[in-house]
Amino acid sequence: MHIPLVNQTVVTVDFGFSFLLVTSGGFEIRIESTFQVDDSQAGRFEGAPDEELSFNPAFKDLIGKVIEEAQATVDSTLTLLLSGHTTLTVPADPDFEAWTVAGPGGMKIVSEAGGGLATWNIGPSET
Repeated sequence: MHIPLVNQTVVTVDFGFSFLLVTSGGFEIRIESTFQVDDSQAGRFEGAPDEELSFNPAFKDLIGKVIEEAQATVDSTLTLLLSGHTTLTVPADPDFEAWTVAGPGGMKIVSEAGGGLATWNIGPSET
């Protein structure tokens, strides 16, 4: 499934019990499970959201990056390709909703526990 995030810039990142990215188009990408970031300059990170990540410069470098591609697979893996050869991947979690994308107009895509996607207010061109 295509997610309408292309050409939006990451304007904010926030950490806590989840990892939140906010885009220039008013979308929120919330990650609540294990994820991976591969960056050509900063290297690779694999782990779960934690406040300690706010001290990692690789995550602050996400601010200002442009989303070049955004996809969710049927098994609910989220993949974002960002400028600077950066990839953010969130696989499905067997027990929890791994990620959520929420946008203007009540648009929402949720990774269901164990795989699968729940969607609200998705236009026909987005599926």
